[in-house]
Amino acid sequence: MGTGLYLNHHWNKLLKRELQGYVCDLSDSLYTVKFQDLRLNVLAGSVTLEKASMVVDTAVYHRLLAQQKAPSNLYTIALDRLEIKYFKPWQLFRGKNLQMGFLKVSGSNIIMEQNATVIDTSLPQTAYQHISSKLKSIFIGHLLLDSTNFKYIFTHKDSSRVIHQFHRLNIRVNNFLIDSLSINDPSRFLYARNYELSMKDYVIRTRDSLYWVNIKDIRYDAALHTFHIGQFQVQPRYSRPDFQQKTGIQKDLYEVQFNNISIRDLNPRLLLQQQQIWAQRVDIRSGKIQIYRNRMLPMPPGNKLGQYPHQLLQQLNIPINIDTLAGSNVDLAYTELNPETEQTGTVRFSHIHGLFNNITNIDSMIAQKGHTTVNCDAIFMQSGKLTAHFDFSLNDKSGKFAVSGQLKNMNGKDLNVVTQPLGKIEIRSCNIQDLTFNIKGDEWKASGKVKMLYQNLRIAILKQDSKHKEFTRKGFISLVANTMIINSSNPLKGEKARIANVTYERDIQKSFFNLVWKTLFEGVKDIAGARAL
Repeated sequence: MGTGLYLNHHWNKLLKRELQGYVCDLSDSLYTVKFQDLRLNVLAGSVTLEKASMVVDTAVYHRLLAQQKAPSNLYTIALDRLEIKYFKPWQLFRGKNLQMGFLKVSGSNIIMEQNATVIDTSLPQTAYQHISSKLKSIFIGHLLLDSTNFKYIFTHKDSSRVIHQFHRLNIRVNNFLIDSLSINDPSRFLYARNYELSMKDYVIRTRDSLYWVNIKDIRYDAALHTFHIGQFQVQPRYSRPDFQQKTGIQKDLYEVQFNNISIRDLNPRLLLQQQQIWAQRVDIRSGKIQIYRNRMLPMPPGNKLGQYPHQLLQQLNIPINIDTLAGSNVDLAYTELNPETEQTGTVRFSHIHGLFNNITNIDSMIAQKGHTTVNCDAIFMQSGKLTAHFDFSLNDKSGKFAVSGQLKNMNGKDLNVVTQPLGKIEIRSCNIQDLTFNIKGDEWKASGKVKMLYQNLRIAILKQDSKHKEFTRKGFISLVANTMIINSSNPLKGEKARIANVTYERDIQKSFFNLVWKTLFEGVKDIAGARAL
């Protein structure tokens, strides 16, 4: 006990003096360390540091800049508490080996500045070369930074800056070692076996201030090169009426939620420094997308030329290269308010499974592979089994695309939730056995073939009460439509199946999906003999 008390007293003073000296010497006096209190317990093998900080000496930094010997990376650190366990002080003072089994930092604020304009003519040194004058090695079994506020500033060579801020970030580092051999150890990444970063949530507001983007349960595993997001949400900041009042024109209102997202082989350096997204594969386990549009508002000015999905991808300011994106169990609903009936109709796709290949807007990657393809399947309006294939040409300025697909075994009555409020037509009966389509187009028009095999088509033409907005059937007109206008089946008895060759001129104020739907619907109407309706 006496020896322990003596060593505690003696090495405590020595450690306080040596700690500040180590940092000052190793950084060529660039950094200064201050702390409120330091306590060493030799018998327990623990060290506690209270209210500590490491700051840059600006005078030294400017001197190094003038000599072109300043480092490109600068750090400013302030922390509430640092705890070390399983510390062996005799290894430090006698063997010059800094060893600790566990290090925990609480309440820290870290600012990292990386400046590409700084010119450093000094010979590059490894981490071991930096410490070798004072230490033989540094080993930390487990390092934990708990609830850390981290700010990253990167200055490009043109002096433009990128700033990222993360709050309540948790960082775990396993088996960290700096010695003469660790830099060549292939099992280590930045001198450690693994880095794990996690954050509860990250909330930002979109540039137009209409939405919140909320990212929850964020984790990054450096050893596996995997980035995981528990939940990604895009939520409007306003209710539907307030949103419409803010926009004043027709504008889609989105609500998006994706769950359990994993991103493999993400390049964190390109993301933080260059704001480029490079990844091998993205998997989305489930999600839902809800879109609402009020057609009672005025149309927005201008047009939607150049706003196809692949054209918008090329216009993004953020370079993207994702080899594969796979989504499963995603539900999509599009709701539209009809100004004539003042009622809404909703188109639903459920249990969507999609595979996107070659999502990129980087010229060198497009030169190698100039198409983004999408293969998907879904349940359409409760009963229809839908498969579709999209092919987008990335290097064509006119927005060329191709889409083909098939819808099988659908009960036509499931469409009434759309046809009644939006078209004032009720489908009394229809068994859609097979709907096959193959469409090609650009940003001006689309054309293709549509084939629909069905049986027992019966409809009712509706009228709406002006006061109560309720629908009733127009009996005589419905009878005429069923007996003299529409074809009840395809093929009709004794005839071949009808195939429609369609061409549709795009309304340039409408979207890509509106063009695909209108082209397909023209073919359906032609086969059913319903063009006059």
